[in-house]
Amino acid sequence: MESSYWHALYIAYFYGVLRVWSSVCGATSLLACLARVQAADLTAPTDSCVVDHVNRSVDDGIQNVSEMQRNVHIFVKSLFSGSSLPKTINRRFYPSREDLRHMIYRRRRANMHGLLDQEIVGNKVTAWSAEHPDDFWLYRPSSTSTDGSTGDQLLLIYQSLWQRRLLLRYGQQLVFLDATYKTTQYALPLFFLCVHTNCGYVVTAVFVIEREDSASLSEALNELSQSLPQWRPAAFMIDASEIEVTP
Repeated sequence: MESSYWHALYIAYFYGVLRVWSSVCGATSLLACLARVQAADLTAPTDSCVVDHVNRSVDDGIQNVSEMQRNVHIFVKSLFSGSSLPKTINRRFYPSREDLRHMIYRRRRANMHGLLDQEIVGNKVTAWSAEHPDDFWLYRPSSTSTDGSTGDQLLLIYQSLWQRRLLLRYGQQLVFLDATYKTTQYALPLFFLCVHTNCGYVVTAVFVIEREDSASLSEALNELSQSLPQWRPAAFMIDASEIEVTP
């Protein structure tokens, strides 16, 4: 009943406005005015408050367009608390799904600064280490000296607590070293340490090196063994690769 009352009131108000405009502008001018108003609503740039809210929502983890649209509607209601809301066709405060999709994409790209950005990786490793202090993380970014010569090479090692337990239990005799080739989006060499458990083969450590050479591979394995002194494998099974056959 209440919704019908407001709907009738809105219609009465709308037709009252139409009569006033018709007497002032004429019917033809009225249609032109309505067309211009509607076109302005449809093409208006998104308000900066809404853009900032979308950016904050993306930072908080909202990336679904439908969820973001509901979130924006709630935000606009709070923005106009105590006053009349803008029309839903007004893209200044109610961006379309396509607008939201572009805004989410631009914010994500701005946050990432390139998927191989070392600062982003460092921040992620720091956050994950704080969330799971029992897991083993080692991250060393690649550095270059001022004269252009290569400094430290990139090294990233990860091993969770349950992976460490499995490696100690099943990795004392034989460990499988598996390298990936052309299966990831980037050219960095990715290696997996696998063991055969009572439930099949399980990955027990992951590491990424900058260069696929024997020195880098040996360094990664040495760092992993130093973090787990009880791990003393008798043998490794590897692919037919001269790089993995280290002295």
